[in-house]
Amino acid sequence: MSRPPGNGLDSSSGPNWPSKNQSGGFGFHKDRGGSFVRQYSSVQDDSSFPSDLEKEEQSSPTAKTEKQHYAKAEQRTIVAKNLSDRVTHKDIVDIIRGGAVLDIFLRANERSASISFIEGAAAQEFLNYAKRNDIYIHGKRIEFSWNDRQFILPGHVANKIGIGATRNLIIRGVHPNITEDRLREDLDHIHNLIVINISFQNGDVHLSLNSIHNSLFARTCMMSRAAYKGMRIEWYPDECAQPLPRMQYVPKKENAAQPAKKVNPMVNRFQMLNMDGTENGDEDSSDEESTDGPSALGSFSPMNHRSPWNSRVVAV
Repeated sequence: MSRPPGNGLDSSSGPNWPSKNQSGGFGFHKDRGGSFVRQYSSVQDDSSFPSDLEKEEQSSPTAKTEKQHYAKAEQRTIVAKNLSDRVTHKDIVDIIRGGAVLDIFLRANERSASISFIEGAAAQEFLNYAKRNDIYIHGKRIEFSWNDRQFILPGHVANKIGIGATRNLIIRGVHPNITEDRLREDLDHIHNLIVINISFQNGDVHLSLNSIHNSLFARTCMMSRAAYKGMRIEWYPDECAQPLPRMQYVPKKENAAQPAKKVNPMVNRFQMLNMDGTENGDEDSSDEESTDGPSALGSFSPMNHRSPWNSRVVAV
């Protein structure tokens, strides 16, 4: 009796092992005949799980509705000039209204700041408002204009904005060991990240940052640390998205013609010319007395006036 060649398993009875697919994993199952049949990883079975991004989009309240698309390149960046040397990012945030902010970059040496909005229409409305109304910071009037260099919105940041990402974060159910100094120390390593403000309210922590892409890094960093385990780190609405203040127009009151004063016919109109304060009768009597008495100018009569340059009597 001859031994069959090989390892004792022929091609018909041996298992048909699938090769690796392009995704790098194996996907196979048994058919009714007991042999293994290849199944591609692109076909989702019951044992597959959604990715972290899909979980985040499904749990986000804005993901239930249609995502809003944002232009990658548009005129969205304005520049603020003539700033005080004491100006901070918080001062800039306090005056910006009308649209969510994408990025704030402060140039202290040039005393200027560039503010990029998510939507270009919001930037245009704020620029029009700033030109109609004077805006002051620390007593200095700020000049606003379009920036020469416009901010380009990356695609992954636009996708995050579509699911509710802002430049502000909120940590819900924060532990007592998380303090403001601890938060600033944990976020200090992120390049160009500025923590504008940190406030504790009702067991939550609100963080105001200078840009949306930095808030993405900050959120990922804190979620990867053991100190923030069990806390929910979410995005919080941007206060700059509040509507612009409406200026109430007050029409100027025209000077109404004042009614003419009624003149009393019994009042002497020439009474104000009486400088001595005497009555008319007294003035008449004094005039009569002066005419009856010797005239003060009698001695200067031209008949007996002697010229100082001639001793003779000058006759007229």
